[in-house]
Amino acid sequence: MPRLLIIDDRDQTVEMVHRQLPQFDTVTRCDRRIPCQVCEERTRGCPLRGAHDFAEAAEVLGRQPALPDLVVLDLHFALPEERLLPEDKSALPTEAKARRTAVESLRRRQGLLILERLRATYPTLPVVMLTTTGSDLGAERPEDPLVYLCENEVVDSRSLAAEISRALALSHSVQEGPIFWGRAPGMAELRRQLEMLARSPLPLLIEGETGTGKSFLAEHVIHPRSGAKGPLVVTDLSTMPPALLAAHLFGTRRGAYTGAVEDHAGVFEQAHGGTLFLDEIANLDLELQRQLLLVLERGTVTRLGDTRPRPAMPKLVAATHEDVEALVHAGRFRADLYMRLNPATRLRVPPLRERRQDLPELIRFAFLEALRSESLQPLVRAYLARFPTPEDFVEAENAFVFGRPRAAAARRDAFSLFVSREGLARLAAHDWPGNHRELKLLAANALVFCLTQHLDAAGVGVDGARSGNASARAPAILDVPDPLIARLLGAVTVSRGRPSAAPARGGARRVEIELGAAGSFARVSADVERQYLRALYEVCAGDLEKMARELLGPRGSARQVHLRLNQLGLRLRDLRGASPRDGGPS
Repeated sequence: MPRLLIIDDRDQTVEMVHRQLPQFDTVTRCDRRIPCQVCEERTRGCPLRGAHDFAEAAEVLGRQPALPDLVVLDLHFALPEERLLPEDKSALPTEAKARRTAVESLRRRQGLLILERLRATYPTLPVVMLTTTGSDLGAERPEDPLVYLCENEVVDSRSLAAEISRALALSHSVQEGPIFWGRAPGMAELRRQLEMLARSPLPLLIEGETGTGKSFLAEHVIHPRSGAKGPLVVTDLSTMPPALLAAHLFGTRRGAYTGAVEDHAGVFEQAHGGTLFLDEIANLDLELQRQLLLVLERGTVTRLGDTRPRPAMPKLVAATHEDVEALVHAGRFRADLYMRLNPATRLRVPPLRERRQDLPELIRFAFLEALRSESLQPLVRAYLARFPTPEDFVEAENAFVFGRPRAAAARRDAFSLFVSREGLARLAAHDWPGNHRELKLLAANALVFCLTQHLDAAGVGVDGARSGNASARAPAILDVPDPLIARLLGAVTVSRGRPSAAPARGGARRVEIELGAAGSFARVSADVERQYLRALYEVCAGDLEKMARELLGPRGSARQVHLRLNQLGLRLRDLRGASPRDGGPS
């Protein structure tokens, strides 16, 4: 049953959930083990059913053994001044009337301030925010993909239940199994295509740069969803000597050539009834492409040196880092084989540089996966032996936090990994030419360094033998320092990929653009526009109105700029986080 924390200055929302939404459980501030619905204190106006301000919310979240599945957060809080955020109100005017106006403004936007605080400590916690119809949040409208606005003049149980269910479904769908899909448009399109095509017997062609995870998709998405009873067979054609490719693909009969001392089934036979993944299919010469086409058309394969056809009908998933259509035009790839590989439904895996809005969560995902990997388990066990944690340590609850190490943000029952906002900005600015492979290696290397630093300082080996007495039980905290990130990235500066927009004659601007092969003119144009808008955002210090005037003239509006940024996949929170002026995302 999903667990909700309701943060509202009044109890109407939590009462509505208790009375009319029994499919949800609520997190309370009391220590009783019985549901609020059957507690005798409920009818007496119990004030502990939810949180009424940020202090109460922080209290209940801090002592929960596990985070709730979702937070329901009101926007407007009619609270006394002393209970409002920010705690330090020295910046408010001292004159009575002006102060009342300023305090009322804080009340109207208190939910946004609470959300900002929640995000600093719990960046992946989904939030449904209750706002009235037509609320003009303007530039303060949350850009966070895990914040969902429930906009109704009066919140009723049906609309609230629908919004909570939608938010839970969307937040769960962002991460599926070992794959982090994220919210980049390219990944959303890829996921939609895979849902339709995975169960089809038609071949699939996957294009994408090296390291984007093409084989990973075949193993963890396409093959499991295909319904095939046969095995998954993976072959990287780029690692095979050209002279052995035919034998590897189609098999051999004993005596077919010198050294063929026994019959051998090729990968097509091995994958019969299952899935065959051929990576770097563009490495095949034209003759092998012809033979491959015949196998696909007939559903049989004849081993080298044999005359008997054998059944070979796997679901073929082909992949390459090259543009196959361009290879066809260049005469390096057969047009008939290309048509057989179903180019109308070919799939493209976007590189990490096209998933800027997903990078913070991808980084978190990569570090947590690396911490759980088998290769790091000896170091993890040694660390836990030298620095014992509370006995209820649960590896599945490992947390990753962007910010400086703080005991308040650390879990007591699992590892807590910390990367500073500056470190995040550096990671987000990197172009990741090696894509997921590079990110995974960086995460693993960073954790190896951090773990060994602790163990070396304590004089302990990988086997866990101690040179001194065991430490007192304490939370397991690892800080990934900024210099280490810089070194692992090859000292890439934060400004890489963010060209400056220098003034030019006639009021124009001169921007240096970095371009690479993009596969189409539309992608080239979009990449140029992204780079220009990033540069202009920095020059204008994030002022969208100023950007609009410079781009569109006096009639331009911030809303037009904001819309275009969204269309190009540029989220304001990511631009703020990557801008050196802002010092990191809020």
